[in-house]
Amino acid sequence: MQLHHTARAGEPRLRVVFANTSIAMGLPAGSTLGDIAEWVGDTARLHNGSLRSIDVIMAARHAPAPAGAH
Repeated sequence: MQLHHTARAGEPRLRVVFANTSIAMGLPAGSTLGDIAEWVGDTARLHNGSLRSIDVIMAARHAPAPAGAH
């Protein structure tokens, strides 16, 4: 799954902060924590600075409507 695209206001997003830089991006629909962990691991291997923080904002899941509700 390709995770990188430009983040828009109000959409799920990921920010990874290293000692020397930070990276922020929007998350595509259906991204899982496993997808995010893989992307952060791959990105961390490319940076010389130590990983400082990871911020994730994911879309809220709406509960299904009760049976019989319209």
